[in-house]
Amino acid sequence: MKKMQMLLLVVIAALFISACGKSDNTSEKKEDQSPKTEETAATEVKDKDDESSDEADATPKEPTESDKCAFCNMEVYGSDHEMGVFTVQAINKDGEHLFFDDSGCLLNMERQLEEHFNTKWVRDHETKEWIDADSAVIVKGEFETPMKYGYAFFKDEESANKFIEENSDKNAALSSWDEIDKVSNERYMKKMQNQNGEAHGHDETDEDAKDEHGGH
Repeated sequence: MKKMQMLLLVVIAALFISACGKSDNTSEKKEDQSPKTEETAATEVKDKDDESSDEADATPKEPTESDKCAFCNMEVYGSDHEMGVFTVQAINKDGEHLFFDDSGCLLNMERQLEEHFNTKWVRDHETKEWIDADSAVIVKGEFETPMKYGYAFFKDEESANKFIEENSDKNAALSSWDEIDKVSNERYMKKMQNQNGEAHGHDETDEDAKDEHGGH
């Protein structure tokens, strides 16, 4: 009988010791995992803050009176000016907002910097509101723009086609960024030739456009 009691006590003691060992291991694991959880949480918060910052920066701004075209250094018009409807803006890789007085200047800035602007806006010709440049509907016509490129932008095809119908006397027609790029590249090459000594100034067409800037 006594032997049975002793054996029972030994078994109970062994079970108790085993349970304590498991409890200690569990506590150690929780302590090890806790700092990792806190570190992960901190990283997630930082990532969210960075995303929020990027989203805040990717918002169009209005040019100030001191802003000049980043490419040709001519005046950039605000929305209250009749020529302000042709103002274009972009964000460069450093997060800086760049303004351009005409659409071709934006493309030539990309050419000059050898950098593609992922975020850029143009103004809707009807409302002067900023719209995504890549999704805008483009119309070419015989109407004045600051650097005589002659391109206007619309938020949708309906408003673009309405403008074309109402401006048949200006030979208005649908166009594209590829066409603007072709024209702006020709000007850019001429500008490079001018800088190499064949002439001086922005380029012949842009020199003429300076008079228009001063006249508006």
